[in-house]
Amino acid sequence: MRYFQIVFRVFILSVAVTGLTACGSNPSSSNPSGSASPPAVQGQGQTPSPQVAAAPGQPPSGRDPQMEQGAQFMAVVMEYKRRLEKDPKDKEALLLLGNANYDINRFDQAKEYYQRYLEIDPERVGVRTDLATSYYNTKDVDSAVRELKSVVAQVPDHEAALYNLGLILWKDKQDKSGAIKAWETLLKAHPNYPKAAEVRKRIDEMKKS
Repeated sequence: MRYFQIVFRVFILSVAVTGLTACGSNPSSSNPSGSASPPAVQGQGQTPSPQVAAAPGQPPSGRDPQMEQGAQFMAVVMEYKRRLEKDPKDKEALLLLGNANYDINRFDQAKEYYQRYLEIDPERVGVRTDLATSYYNTKDVDSAVRELKSVVAQVPDHEAALYNLGLILWKDKQDKSGAIKAWETLLKAHPNYPKAAEVRKRIDEMKKS
């Protein structure tokens, strides 16, 4: 659950129409539907993508720093792939590779790693939230809703899942009652939610329409 960040691990994609976002890191802005982007909150408690940094005091190399970091990043990714070859149930490797693919918008690949992770640890709701976001970004809205409902069934006040579920039900499923229920649950559990005012506004609009 990068929160439905669409994150590293709590997170959202911004919604063009509503401007709603959820707190989190590494936000992305993928818009698979061609309309207002729905959630993008990645789930909480996940292993971050590999990070690389220059050694302190290292003199300039004259090479492109971004190219160098990209090469270092790929070296880390390849190391985790080698770990999976030795142990296909290496949860840390599965999660990191899922997150790494998610953050470069390779959602089909991210789904595969998240699914494999959840086969080992099905109770990890943050990972399931990110799986839902990956489904959404590959235009599999029904699977996204299914996974988010599974998260809420396990953790009824899960902030990212409730936000994303409400957003998808509203924008993609035209399920106003379902969206209102999810968002009212969100506001009750998290009255200080950063976008509470905008969520309340959308709820009021749905109730009046």
